[in-house]
Parts: sequence; structure tokens; C-alpha cells
Amino acid sequence: MALADFILPSENIEFMSDDDVLFGEKRYRVIVTDRRFMLYSRRGLLFRSDDMISKRLDSISELQYKEKGFLLGTATISVLSDTKLDLAGSPSKMKPLFVLLQSILGK
Repeated sequence: MALADFILPSENIEFMSDDDVLFGEKRYRVIVTDRRFMLYSRRGLLFRSDDMISKRLDSISELQYKEKGFLLGTATISVLSDTKLDLAGSPSKMKPLFVLLQSILGK
């Protein structure tokens, strides 16, 4: 399966990240459609498998941004809905992603 197999027929992709973010111990691409916030990863070299996490946009109540550390710092974007998704990465990549997500999600 490819990413296109997870997109609904009337759904449009509004944003797809160029860089991976960490969720748990795994790397994902952030995708925002006109209906959903998604984390997508394609894993494996020989035997490919897809990993998808999806939240409806109307279920997202808040976005939070935090930075830790000075020299080799990390940044975290928290997506709050019925559950909390903590996405981590370098501040230079996560801060622009947070600003963009705020503008798309209107939070």
C-alpha cells in the first residue's frame, strides 16, 4: 500500500512534511488533509509495510510547542485531542512546522 491508498476519494492533501518527525521511537512524515492530521511511514527494505496514525481535524483541540536543551536541543509539538501525540525533532525543523500547522489547523 502507498500513501494514496489511505487518502479518501474526496480528500485533498494540504501539507506534507519534507522531513521526518519522531513519534515514540519511530520516524513519520506529517500529512494534513482537509479532513485529517496524519503521521505516515513506509518501513522495511525487502518486505514493505505501512504505518499510519490519523486524527480528524475537528477532534484536535490544541497545539503546543516546547524546546529543551541549549546546544543539541530538541523541540516537541504536542497535538491534543482525545489522546496526545508528541512529535519530536530539531528546533530548526519543528518550529516552522508548528507555525505552518497552526495556520492550517487554525489553533
